[in-house]
Amino acid sequence: MAEFDLAGYLSARKALVEQALEERLPSAGREPKRVHEAMRYAALDGGKRLRPIVALAVADIGNVPPVNVLDAACAVEFVHTASLILDDLPAMDNAPHRRGKPCAHHLYGEATAILASFGLISSAFELVTRNAECLHGNEATADVVRILSEVLGTTGIIHGQHIDLMLHDLNPTLEELEQIYIQKASALFLASIAIPGRLAALKKDELERLEHYALNLGLAFQITDDLLDAEAPDENKAKATFSTYLGVEGARDRARDLLRLAMESLAPLGDRAEPLRMLAAYVGSRSF
Repeated sequence: MAEFDLAGYLSARKALVEQALEERLPSAGREPKRVHEAMRYAALDGGKRLRPIVALAVADIGNVPPVNVLDAACAVEFVHTASLILDDLPAMDNAPHRRGKPCAHHLYGEATAILASFGLISSAFELVTRNAECLHGNEATADVVRILSEVLGTTGIIHGQHIDLMLHDLNPTLEELEQIYIQKASALFLASIAIPGRLAALKKDELERLEHYALNLGLAFQITDDLLDAEAPDENKAKATFSTYLGVEGARDRARDLLRLAMESLAPLGDRAEPLRMLAAYVGSRSF
């Protein structure tokens, strides 16, 4: 196999995702205009789009044209953006900036930001429903809606965020912290695998390997995020992270181990999984 051009791959796939997000977001000229404007502000012009790019790579593995799962890929990014809007609110992390610009609630107010978040979640369900109906019909629709519901629910993102808010007051073990990270970060990577995997009709063993990849990738991604945040002078250092227990070098070693496990799970998939291997290497390069 020729050497994989990760930079070119990421650039092309990101451009495809950006155009798709633009087309699927409601117009800011349509009522409720301010809510739609906030949705577009939060979702566009920022982020690496790793989760939707992972979704498109899953379509490649299933020999399905990536455009066939673009709705699902955008849905995952909508949910990710919605979670960031909520995460940044004063009642949550009280963050002033996101992706180098003021958080949505700073520009549009808390109430409109919350409505924008719900708008994005609602649109995500609409997109996965449409994608599944177009490709496979009612049975696939029920499956992808269930997956998305589980990712969002109290066994997924909501639980992870709830516990994350309590980390200042709790003294979690390393194992408990890892479980929090799985629910907060890995859940969306799992959705990026499971939903397009269902739409691409992947075999059960292929899906299991990809889900194992997503679990380890998401956990490693959160650890590298913490390592990057630790370098920020205004970052609140009171919250427990992997560095708290393992030190910076120990946390980096743990992320490396997770990324190695993620890539090992792809071995039987051969060259079809090369983009996912390179994406895992890219996640590691963020802090190493």
